[in-house]
Amino acid sequence: MGQEDDSHLLGGTAIKPKGWDRKGMEAFKYLLYNPETGEVLTRTPLSWLKIIVFYIVYYCFLAGFWAACLVIFFLTLPPAEEGPKWTLDSSRIGSNPGVGLRPRPSDERIDSQMFFLKRSSNNMESSEDGEGDLNIDYAVRMKNNIEKYYGKQDGEEELELCEENRLRNPGEPACKFDFEELGACKDYPYGFVNQGEEANINPCIFLKLNKIIDWKPTPILPESLENDEFNDMTDELKEIIKNAEDPNQIWFDCKGRFAADKEILDMTFFPDTQGIPIKYFPFQGGRYEPPLVAVRINVNEDETTTGQLIHVQCKAWFEGVKHANREKAGMVMFEVTFQKDHQSDE
Repeated sequence: MGQEDDSHLLGGTAIKPKGWDRKGMEAFKYLLYNPETGEVLTRTPLSWLKIIVFYIVYYCFLAGFWAACLVIFFLTLPPAEEGPKWTLDSSRIGSNPGVGLRPRPSDERIDSQMFFLKRSSNNMESSEDGEGDLNIDYAVRMKNNIEKYYGKQDGEEELELCEENRLRNPGEPACKFDFEELGACKDYPYGFVNQGEEANINPCIFLKLNKIIDWKPTPILPESLENDEFNDMTDELKEIIKNAEDPNQIWFDCKGRFAADKEILDMTFFPDTQGIPIKYFPFQGGRYEPPLVAVRINVNEDETTTGQLIHVQCKAWFEGVKHANREKAGMVMFEVTFQKDHQSDE
């Protein structure tokens, strides 16, 4: 028998490729360039040319497809001055605004709607940027919010107070919010700090409607208050609406969620009408000062129990409002607890 070829059958099924036994530097040199086949990095020049052309065409197609999608996207956008294309019921937001709460929680507790307060505090030194749990931190966060969204802003003209309570016309500037309407809750530190260790705080919590562009609220007619849709409205608010000099308002009321909360909860609203005039609507984009209603929790009463978690539910009222606990549509819920420990600035 003659000498067997290197590519003889192994077990009758596998064939050893030529050069299979190369090792070390020899194998590496053949990887870079194979003089027998002309391969460079395991591919012939023709193979490299084909794959390079393929990927050039492939990525040119992807870039062209992306550019075409981007052009179509920008062609469908309305001019900035016209606002969004889809609004109100045509949009995902709809025409049933949620109720916002201020002061906001700290960044660390961004998902919480709980106010954890000391029953008495005269400490006026806050954490950095108010990002803490001291009573004064809540006041600082509210102050920062007012400085950011209210008053004259850099490069913009200050809004003016509106005397006539009517909906704004298209293109008409928004109305400046009048903080005098908030009475005892208009000034820093908004009741979160008291004077003297014997006194108690009376914190002010602020309610606002989330902005929906071009949303025009329809006020509730006093004669419709007996309808079933208003059964959950408090009797106090119904009396206010019936006796209101100007019924063109969006109304707010708050109450304890459970029997124990209702028993101890004592609140004062500012303004006492518990309403936001419709002159602040609709929001049309641009410079805007969200109107507020303040709810002061009165702690200077023996009935306010120290350490008890008080559950509060606040609702907005206008014609066609829908309240949903899960989505917080047309309403907001929060908790307040008062601890006995005194926070001193000493």
